[in-house]
Amino acid sequence: SGRSRAVPAIWNVASASGRSVGVVGWWASHPAEEVTGFFVSDHVSPIMFVGLPRAGATYPAALSPGVEQVLARDGAVGGAELRRFVAASDEEIQRARDSGAGLENPLMALSRIVGSTRVLQHIARDLYDKNLPDLMMLYLEGTDAIGHVFSPYVPPRMSCVSEEDFARYRNVVDEYYARVDSILGQWMRRAQEDGATLIVNSDHGFKWGEERPCERSSLNPSTAAYWHRMDGVFAAYGARVRPSTERGSASVFDLAPTVSALAGLPIDRGATGIVLREAFPGLAAPERRDLRGTIAVRRVAADGISPKEASEYAKSLRALGYLSGGEPETLAASGGSAPGVTEGGWNNLGVYLRETTKTLSGAETAFQKALALRPAYASPQFNLAVLYRERGDDRKALDWLFRSLEAGHADPEGTLRRWSAEYREKGKPGPAGEVLERGHRAYPGSEELARDLGLHRFQRKDCPGAFEAVSGFESATKAPETLNVLALFQTCLGRREEAVDLFRKSLAIQPEQPAVVQSIQLLQKGLPASNGDGPRREER
Repeated sequence: SGRSRAVPAIWNVASASGRSVGVVGWWASHPAEEVTGFFVSDHVSPIMFVGLPRAGATYPAALSPGVEQVLARDGAVGGAELRRFVAASDEEIQRARDSGAGLENPLMALSRIVGSTRVLQHIARDLYDKNLPDLMMLYLEGTDAIGHVFSPYVPPRMSCVSEEDFARYRNVVDEYYARVDSILGQWMRRAQEDGATLIVNSDHGFKWGEERPCERSSLNPSTAAYWHRMDGVFAAYGARVRPSTERGSASVFDLAPTVSALAGLPIDRGATGIVLREAFPGLAAPERRDLRGTIAVRRVAADGISPKEASEYAKSLRALGYLSGGEPETLAASGGSAPGVTEGGWNNLGVYLRETTKTLSGAETAFQKALALRPAYASPQFNLAVLYRERGDDRKALDWLFRSLEAGHADPEGTLRRWSAEYREKGKPGPAGEVLERGHRAYPGSEELARDLGLHRFQRKDCPGAFEAVSGFESATKAPETLNVLALFQTCLGRREEAVDLFRKSLAIQPEQPAVVQSIQLLQKGLPASNGDGPRREER
C-alpha cells in the first residue's frame, strides 16, 4: 500500500510547493493522499481489486460517485471487444465468465486488463480536462500484466506453447499495445495543445523473442521476474524537448530530478540520478533540500479489508507473479504509519545492489535482512548463492543453492543443470560435479540430472559410476539420449552386445541419428566406438 513508502512522493513535494497535481492509478498508492488537486488510488483498477471495498480510493471524496460510474461503464469488457484480441468464440468467452475464474484464466485476465486500461485512461483524461493540474501522473498497469499473461504466445511460437493456444492468443499483445499507443497519441495531442511536456517511462522491459525461457513461467511468482528485461522505456515529447532520432540512455533514478527540474520543484539532498539534459538542453538542476521528514504525507481514511477480501487480493497478486504462495502475514507497523521494508523489499534491494551497482557487501546485508524476516524465503537464499558464486566462494554458494531448492525455489532440476554447465564453462569441474552429485541424491527421480552426472563421471574415467548413475532409467525411458549414454557406458565397460542393443532401442524411438548408426557399425566390426574422452555431441 501507499504506507509502504518511507518518503514523500513528488506529488507531495509539488503540493507543498504550491503546485496543483493529479494522480491516477499509481502503483501501491492506496489509500488516496490529500494533495492540491485530485488523487485516485490504484484500488480503482479492475485488474487486482475486483470486489474489494473502494473506500478511501479518491481525494477529494466527492470524486467517488463519478469514478464508480466510469468503473461500471468502462470496466466491463464485452465478448465482441475481446474477440478483437483473441481467436475465441462467444461460447468460449461466456464459459470463461460463467466459470468464476479470475486472473488464472487468460480470457478473464484479458478482460480485466483491457477494462483497467479504459477505466484509468477515462478517469485521468476527464479529471485532467476539468482541472488542468501543473503535474499529472497516470499509471497503466496493463502494460506489465499483459506481458506476464500473454508474452509466451507472442510469435515466434515457443516449443512449450501448443499450436492451439498460439493460434488463439498470438495477437493479444500487439492489439493491446496498439490500444496503448492510441492512448499515448491522445496525451501527445493534449501536450501540444497545452504547451506541456509529456514523459513516458517504465521501470523495466519485457522479453518477447528468443530469450523467453520455457522452463521458467511468466506467471510463477518465483520465476516471473526472469521475463523482465532490465532496459525499460523513457520517452519525452512536447514543450522544452529536444527532438532527436537517436536513442539516448537514462536511469529510473533520473526521473525525479528531471521532472522536478521541469516543474521547478526541489529534490531531497539524498536523491540519486541526474537531470536528463540530453533530452532537455539547458535545464537547470533542481534545488536540493532536506525534504524527508519536513513534508507531510496525509492519507484519507480507508476501511480495512476482511480476511476473505484479503485472500482474494492475494490470489490476484499470485496469479500475476507478484506474490509467492508462502508470503507471511502482514508485518507489524514500525515507525508510526509505515510498516517498514518487507522481506520482498529487502530481497529486491539486494538484487539491485548485486546486479546494477555491483555492491556485493550491501547486497549480502539486504538478503540477510530478508531472511531475518522470513527464514524459509527461497528467493534471497538463491540470491545469496549467486552472490557467493560471483565472489568465488563455491562452498557457500552450493550450500545456499541447495537450501533455496529445499525451501521451494522453482525448477530445481533445471537450475542444477544450468549451474553445473556454468561451472564447466568456467573451467571448474569440481563444483560442476558436486552440483550433480548432490543434485542426484536430492532428486533421484530426475533422468536428466542422472544423465548429466553419468557423463561427468564418464569424462573422469569412472565407467562403473557412470553406468550406475543412469542404469535405473533404462527400462522405462523414452529418451534416446538416455539410451545413447547408457550404450556409451556399456562400451566403456567392454559390453559391446549390450551397447548395440541400447543403440538399436534408441533408433527405434528416433530413427534419424547418423552418429548412432555409425557407432553400431563400429561395434559390430569390433572397433572402438569412442576414444574414452566422452561421447560425440550427436550421441549426447
